[in-house]
Amino acid sequence: MKKKYLTTPIYYVNGKPHLGHAYTTILCDAFKRYYKLFGHDTVMITGVDEHGQKVYEAAVENNMTPQAYCDSLIPAFEEMFKKCDIEYDIFFRTTSESHEKRVQAMLQNLYDKGDIYKDDYEGNYCTPCETFFTEKDLVDGNCPECGRPTTLIKEQNYFFDMAKYAGQYEKFLFEHDDFIYPKFRKNEVLGILKQGLRPLCISRKKEKMPWGIEIPFDKDFVTYVWFDALTNYINGIGYMEDEKKFNEYWPTTTHLMAKDILLHHTIYWPTMLLAMRVPLPKNILIHGWWMGEGGKKMSKSLGNVIDPNEIIDKYGSSSFRFFVLRDMSLGHDGVFSMDSFLKRHNVELANDFGNLLNRASHMIVRNFDGKIPAPSKKTEFCDPFINEFKTLLSGIEQLIYDFELNRALDDIMKMIRNTNKYMEDCAPWQLLKTDKELCGSVLYNALEAVRLTSLLLSPVIPKKFEELKDIFKGEIEPELEFGKLTVGREINKAVSLFPKIEIDAKEQKKPESKAPSPEMGIDIADFAKVEIKTGKILYCENVEGSDKLLKLQIDLGNGDIRQIISGIAKFYKPEDTVGKNVLVASNLKPAMLMGIESQGMLLSVKVGKELKIVEIDKDLPLGKKLN
Repeated sequence: MKKKYLTTPIYYVNGKPHLGHAYTTILCDAFKRYYKLFGHDTVMITGVDEHGQKVYEAAVENNMTPQAYCDSLIPAFEEMFKKCDIEYDIFFRTTSESHEKRVQAMLQNLYDKGDIYKDDYEGNYCTPCETFFTEKDLVDGNCPECGRPTTLIKEQNYFFDMAKYAGQYEKFLFEHDDFIYPKFRKNEVLGILKQGLRPLCISRKKEKMPWGIEIPFDKDFVTYVWFDALTNYINGIGYMEDEKKFNEYWPTTTHLMAKDILLHHTIYWPTMLLAMRVPLPKNILIHGWWMGEGGKKMSKSLGNVIDPNEIIDKYGSSSFRFFVLRDMSLGHDGVFSMDSFLKRHNVELANDFGNLLNRASHMIVRNFDGKIPAPSKKTEFCDPFINEFKTLLSGIEQLIYDFELNRALDDIMKMIRNTNKYMEDCAPWQLLKTDKELCGSVLYNALEAVRLTSLLLSPVIPKKFEELKDIFKGEIEPELEFGKLTVGREINKAVSLFPKIEIDAKEQKKPESKAPSPEMGIDIADFAKVEIKTGKILYCENVEGSDKLLKLQIDLGNGDIRQIISGIAKFYKPEDTVGKNVLVASNLKPAMLMGIESQGMLLSVKVGKELKIVEIDKDLPLGKKLN
């Protein structure tokens, strides 16, 4: 049987889990379920990172030992994962004795061969990000990742010589185009490599921060987070303990994570593995952030933080999973809006899918003694419907392997909509009066579509899938091939799996817009609502099927990479745009163009018949707002 190993990051235990934790783990769980559906022996690992400065400080603040503090927070993660219907195989904790021994063995091996050495160090340390930065890395004197103040640290420490393996890693990247997804992130990694890698600090003095795994060759130090936390991926699957298991699963690995830990997983981790002579994983999948309405990053101070537990308690885990997997385009940021959430539930789950379940099952129960009729006859609509259904069905598996989950869900929902249209075209309720056998054939095809789309949605809505199986009296033929539904089997009527969510009219009512007339101009407060930021075009390509649109990836600084669809294809070749420093309207609501999400607007100027991108000084830092 084919193997697959999927990993989430191990999450810091310095606070309660949030939407980011939930999304990454749901995403990993959904991929695991899809791989199992397609016949893979699949293992998923998640867990917690229990060492480090911020965990230690949080424990001290709560008057607890670090271990007791970690233990107290584990149930919150386990409870959220359970609420999100996540079925992991391994829950990894970095305080395990087995992990500690293997980390020390790795450190000793690298020290013995000269890849780890002691030196003086001075750097700006960000405690929340567990990362050192040079002065030039800082943005306005603060951490370039989270924007918080850093602390200048001067001390002796142990270092890993990453630069020694930079050339080998760069060669690997050129030979493995699918190693980093989305592919535009690969350019970021190559850019970091070209700048040159500096030694990586991998220790902290015990006298300043005692909470960690002791360095085996120097009892005055504990290892810093990277050789501790990152090695969970190999330790969790049997490295140094079960070589057979490790060798079977590790080559199939896909790491899933958010973009804020790109540097650690696409630079630190690969060079560490090369130094340890461990093969690199198969893929690294980097997703975006969930933003609040208006494209603003979620934060407690803005009051736009989403608590997954509250939404699941109110609307159910399946609707929550469906929304977050459906609404974020992998690799790009997503906007979490309750309005969008309710529309996804009411339109696609309650209306499209729910109505199909009811129509097909209820007519069979009422008119065919609850037994699946044979597809013995055809209407003029049958062959076109079945052929398109089969075409869409045949592409789903490859879309999953290519990490195109959004496109896969698009196609699954299209299959559902097509089946509803097929029912409207054939009108089995009319055929029942004139040709019951033909009516039965139509209902067979519709119920077969229900069976297949239910299987394909099962990784996304696993809890509702278990309820949905009741239509088929607990058993669903598992073959992903049209026509495998057993004729003569008894079925039940569908219950209302996705009741429509009624929205309070008061909540829906929005204040009327009072747009100023052109003669009056606009108020400065209206202008201030538009957020225009400096950016740099990293990647550009034509939009398939359009001679007007280009799809651009634009870096707005601090890890904010936007996908923008712009109508400039008649004026620019894709390769001519790359590297330009530009201005972007960054807080527009995402829009769909040619079925592709655009997350902002590139500023341009019409000059006669020409259109020119507004270019800015290349020395301006990225992500700065226009004043």
